[in-house]
Amino acid sequence: MRARRLVFGLTSIASVIAASISITPSTAFGDTRVTRDASPNSYTRYDGSSDATTAACSTGRRSQNEPSVAVDPRAPSVVVAGSNDYCAQIINGDVWAGYYRSTDGGSTWADSLVPGYPQDTSPAGLASPAHGQCAAAGDPTQAFDTQGRLFYGFICFNRAQPVNGSTYVATYDQDGAHYVRTVLIDSGTPSANFAGLFQDKINLTVDQTSGPRSGYVYVAWAKYSGYAPNNVILFSRSTDHGQTFSRPIRVTPGLAQEQFADVVVGPDGAVYLTFRTYGTPPAAKNAIWVVRSADGGVSWSAPTLIAAITPFDSTQFGGDDCGDGPFACATGLTYSRFASLSAVAADATGVHVVWSAENASGQAKVYVRNSPDGMSWPTTATTLDTFPIGHQYFPDIASFGGVITVAFYDSRVDAAYSPSLPPGDTATGTNSGGAVNTMIARSTDGGQSWLEVPVSSVASNYNWETHGARRDPFWGDYIYVAAGGSGAYVVFTDSRDLVPGADPRETGASDDHDGFDVFQPCTYVPNDINAASYSSPEASTRTSTRPSCRGRLERLGAGRPPAIHVGGADGLGALAGRRFRASAEPDPDGFHACDARPARPAWRRLSDADPRHGRDRPRPR
Repeated sequence: MRARRLVFGLTSIASVIAASISITPSTAFGDTRVTRDASPNSYTRYDGSSDATTAACSTGRRSQNEPSVAVDPRAPSVVVAGSNDYCAQIINGDVWAGYYRSTDGGSTWADSLVPGYPQDTSPAGLASPAHGQCAAAGDPTQAFDTQGRLFYGFICFNRAQPVNGSTYVATYDQDGAHYVRTVLIDSGTPSANFAGLFQDKINLTVDQTSGPRSGYVYVAWAKYSGYAPNNVILFSRSTDHGQTFSRPIRVTPGLAQEQFADVVVGPDGAVYLTFRTYGTPPAAKNAIWVVRSADGGVSWSAPTLIAAITPFDSTQFGGDDCGDGPFACATGLTYSRFASLSAVAADATGVHVVWSAENASGQAKVYVRNSPDGMSWPTTATTLDTFPIGHQYFPDIASFGGVITVAFYDSRVDAAYSPSLPPGDTATGTNSGGAVNTMIARSTDGGQSWLEVPVSSVASNYNWETHGARRDPFWGDYIYVAAGGSGAYVVFTDSRDLVPGADPRETGASDDHDGFDVFQPCTYVPNDINAASYSSPEASTRTSTRPSCRGRLERLGAGRPPAIHVGGADGLGALAGRRFRASAEPDPDGFHACDARPARPAWRRLSDADPRHGRDRPRPR
């Protein structure tokens, strides 16, 4: 799920917060909620009506994560956001794509879901090609054209056979106020255990120039072929405002594991796409690449190597992600997965690519490399700063009005920081406290120099065990930034409202005292942290509107209610979120009805003036 965007924030048991920064970076503004999930009738269907799903979403206080955000160039006060919204799980049994819209620059929001969720009986829901084909939708990516049309890309799949992992694009018009249609872009296969074709990590952009291809919609994603060690990046386009899309074509060689496609349109209409390759199979390399199309995506250049990298991937610390019980790693550490990835922006000064990677000392830094034309790269890569402490990762980039903005995570405040540790862990594998802030770096000279500004007001720890029956952490694979109108918007995850707790399943030798346990509102049967599965609580709530112990969760939960927050109208907005996977145990992303309430997206506005982590197949969250 990749995309670019500037920041909104979320809150919940683990949360995302939004704040505002004016043209003077030191000026901060307040935040407001994006998702109002503790108020009756706050969620509606696309047509303003209600059903059981939207009623449950309105008061369910479930998680939203991996949010996206877009600014309407025709009406800059219109800002839209999306997320993996787990409120749909209450009625439908799994996550669905959330859609949120503001008409006042992010001060207030209307909340909804993209039509087509399993229990959606509305005319638009029944007409969606996703309806009845897949139960879990997410990986949102959004962009407007110049005529008020919004295009919302997402993936949809099942966690059991038939998997049907496919890509879709929904269209809204009237500045995002009116739902029009959803179109299937490319299909996965009805395989079991993700052994067939799976379309993953969609990214979308629109040509907003005044050129001959203005309004063209461009979509890129990764296609996985079962357990093969290599895969390809595919591309499709729409020339009729999202009514139809072209047959997908390959834009990469497919000689390695290729992932995290990010696509942008330059001022002259040229299309640029960056992606990362992993060092699998053995002949491949960890590297960042760019391909270019001068004819609207009909043909593409050969990949240009931007940088060979030493990746900052979570696998180097003991596993993809590490937690308790069946998710424990031999290193004794606890952490959510992360990986190096790249993003691209294009403006009048050239093409700019950012990525995260380790330097010689093992510190993860954000690198940038600039090109005057997207074809030649005369200067070498540089880091955004030379600060010697803290890991930097999950960068994204956007450019508007002569200002380039990069958003990223930064752990320079981590009291236990070490190049040999993941952010948020001590050397003994315990919680090091608030460890990671979301930051931005801005450049007004074409990416030659940068000024850094903190976005988050509270440091987060992304290692709380919120998944896999509260035994394993997962806090998302990336953050987003978008720019337009009078500002830029960033998305990130925040943990300030997470409710800690003691896990009664940890006794004797099983009690690791790592400090990452979260509040437990339910009784697990068996009471064993190492259990492969649990007979209670149920892993699915398809037949119930409320979990069996949900009321207890609401009574005993401490801290502020989960919420999405938005920054002030004249400041920097930030939208944040993280994902939860819903499945039977021991999937580390399994989201039980009584799992911890997770983070909500929040947003923050800036004024201008799965990775696959070494895996050979996708692990959708």
